Amino acid sequence: MAFKRALVVDDSKSARLSLKRSLEQHGLLVDLAESGEDCLTFLEDQLVDVIFMDHVMPGMDGLEAVSAIKRNPRTATIPVMMYTTKEGEVYVSQARALGAIGVLPKEVQPGVLFEMLLKLGLISERRENDPATTEEAANRLVGADIHPEVPAHPNAGTPMEARVVRVLEDQHLALRSDIMRSHRNFAKEVAGEVFDRQRAELELRRAEEESTGQRPAIIMGLAVLFAVPALIFLALYWQASDERDVALREVDRLSNVAKRHVDAATAQRSALRSNFSSERNRAQTRFLDALQWAVNEASQVGFAELAFNEARVEQLSELLTHLASLGFRGAVRMESHLGEFCLVSDDAGIYQLAEPALSASACALIGHPLDNSTFVSERQSVDFADFLAGSPLVTQTGIAVQIIAHDRTDSLARYPYPTGNVSAGEWNRVAAMNHRIEFSVVSGSP
Repeated sequence: MAFKRALVVDDSKSARLSLKRSLEQHGLLVDLAESGEDCLTFLEDQLVDVIFMDHVMPGMDGLEAVSAIKRNPRTATIPVMMYTTKEGEVYVSQARALGAIGVLPKEVQPGVLFEMLLKLGLISERRENDPATTEEAANRLVGADIHPEVPAHPNAGTPMEARVVRVLEDQHLALRSDIMRSHRNFAKEVAGEVFDRQRAELELRRAEEESTGQRPAIIMGLAVLFAVPALIFLALYWQASDERDVALREVDRLSNVAKRHVDAATAQRSALRSNFSSERNRAQTRFLDALQWAVNEASQVGFAELAFNEARVEQLSELLTHLASLGFRGAVRMESHLGEFCLVSDDAGIYQLAEPALSASACALIGHPLDNSTFVSERQSVDFADFLAGSPLVTQTGIAVQIIAHDRTDSLARYPYPTGNVSAGEWNRVAAMNHRIEFSVVSGSP
């Protein structure tokens, strides 16, 4: 029996030992690490089936360690469960965006831990639970979206079906050959014995008839003697043919039964694969949605700031790293939307933000200096352009990066602008939220 291994990463010795005892009760082998750095060092030489990661630790914290694990192709597929006192939807979304499958509380209940291990496929025990207990366990498994990969049997698929059909065909041909050979040999033996006996009797009668001069009788006797073996041989041949046909029909029936079983198994396996593929696609879609939501949470651009600048290089680099570790194929789209600001012009005719106390109705311009421009070059820095041209994350991952600069007509406002008599400060607060970069992750061919 192959034991499953777990790695518990926590700077608290008591917390490590407590979770270790709980996991060992379910038959898991448990390794321990005191920090994120110790965890990464351990994984350089050994692999485990699941990692329980604390968040707050000296040096590298838990989220940084999760990000490093998911960036490494060797360890990217290991499920990581955050094991911490932190909670809340924002924290869960952040953990999942970095690659964690969910968050468990430090004071985890045995039933909750059991349900989590069962969903991960690390234990095979089945037990009857009270519905209320099961629902409580599911509610406590915060943010965990676990869909373990189901390994395919090494002999599954078309090769096994081909071997079954081939074996049946070989048995069919061998049986036909054995039946025909057996009946031919039996008929020859019987005909030979009858012929030898009749020939001996014929020679005896011929000797007697030669002595009495009855030649016609001898001829008739010879005809009868030769006819008898021929009739016996024909009878045996027809009998053998009937038995052979019965045997061949039985072989055909068994072959058809086996083929129906193979076809039914193939259809069932195809249905299971289709269901699993659909569920896996839904899980990936949920993960991509969470990742897209997280990166858009920090997407606002300052009024005088270049939309595609060094800060966007860092955001785009981290997003591409996560997607590449998942084997994602598709495109990342970055769209620059303009906010409609309350502006005044100085003596040189250059527009700038109006004073917050000024009435919005007194603005010289509601809009942005780039209202009529769709040129990306007017909104990007040199560092951003260099990253698009030369970074392996863009050129070697198979993920396309699409950059779009919207003018005022095509820019979409995420938040509605205020109505009535409002100040320039209130108006520009909404405009700043609408002046943003919007990330989109699009699956499929770039």
